[in-house]
Amino acid sequence: MAKPSLIKPKKRLRDKVRTTGGPTPEEAVLRAVNAAEDLMEGYQGWAVDDLQKLWEAFQKTAASGTDVSKMYDIVHEVRGQGGSFGFPLISSIGDSLCKYLDRRKSLSSVELEVIKIHILAMKAVFRQSLKGDAGGLAQEIPDLLFALRERT
Repeated sequence: MAKPSLIKPKKRLRDKVRTTGGPTPEEAVLRAVNAAEDLMEGYQGWAVDDLQKLWEAFQKTAASGTDVSKMYDIVHEVRGQGGSFGFPLISSIGDSLCKYLDRRKSLSSVELEVIKIHILAMKAVFRQSLKGDAGGLAQEIPDLLFALRERT
């Protein structure tokens, strides 16, 4: 059996990284803030596109009564991004819908109506640009959606 040998890299990391120059810590923070602001400006457009895809997936699912996983994947992504970009209500509604869709293989007409209400609520949040706690709606809407989910 051959004796294992130690592989040594030809170049060290310190030879590849500049030790002088580059942005100051303040400049680096400013660049990061500007990049985050650019992302926040674009988020609402991306989210509206995602909600359109969600609506299309909902219509296909309503026609067939199956293929719930496509809707789940889309709403899961929208839910994850909402709070990061100043729309915690989107995250709350998306979380409610994810919990409702979880482990479902097919849907009844009543269940489809519950899903439709969630999607329309998310669209309304963006149409009204309801950021932050949205004037107390962040407390009320999740409670109402929970009650709706529990009734079906």
